[in-house]
Amino acid sequence: MLSEARYVHLSADAPVDELALSPVLAETVARWSADREAAAVVIRHQRPYILLGPKDRRLPHLPDAVQWLKDQGYPVFMRIGGGSAVLLDEECLSFAVSEPCRDFTVWESNFRRLAAGVIDGLRTLGIDAGFGRAVGSYCEGPYDLVASGQKIAGIAQAIRGGFALVSGMLLIRQDPYATTQLLQEFYRRAGSDLVLDPLAVTALNRLPQMQQLSTTAVEQALEAGFSLHYRLRPEPLSEAERQLAASLLDERQLTGAGA
Repeated sequence: MLSEARYVHLSADAPVDELALSPVLAETVARWSADREAAAVVIRHQRPYILLGPKDRRLPHLPDAVQWLKDQGYPVFMRIGGGSAVLLDEECLSFAVSEPCRDFTVWESNFRRLAAGVIDGLRTLGIDAGFGRAVGSYCEGPYDLVASGQKIAGIAQAIRGGFALVSGMLLIRQDPYATTQLLQEFYRRAGSDLVLDPLAVTALNRLPQMQQLSTTAVEQALEAGFSLHYRLRPEPLSEAERQLAASLLDERQLTGAGA
């Protein structure tokens, strides 16, 4: 028998003030998982923003690089999990799964178990994806999702405050070349010698026979995939959670040079 999971869905046509909370929505719901000792699944859209990881904090010229991103129109936020810089926008679909957890030894199994719904959902679309490292990709990691040797989704994990949060984004129609170029310039301005390879990343609509793939179809596939692992129970954010998310948003957003 499947266990129940709270399901939070932030649609593309959600009010602007709700979409603004997208960068911290998964963390907000993960705190609920810890408090209620229950699982939760989040599928969300977002307006464009940049998400940085812990390693990026040590970049020698980070404030200047953050200011440059803001000048390009991208707010910048710090994630609570691992990884490094990524661009999230309307051409991506983000997902997250949280469960109560205080055991750091289950780190690897968390990735495989909590992200299994994504792999199963993609399979319903005819996309054979699995965990792997796409060498040279931005935010390169061993538990990213790859298809045909290229990264199609970045996945990160955080274990803290009584919860495990596995979250990521599927690249549906995002241009891997333009995104890689943007992030490469960010790292150059930040004083990093990191070299990114745009050929290590692709979008779902660039895979064979997937040119007409819609975001709606991917959303439905993710719901179907997660439904193989949980009984999804829709429950939107409460007012208290909205207030928490607004506070986290201020806490996670980075200011640029001279701020």
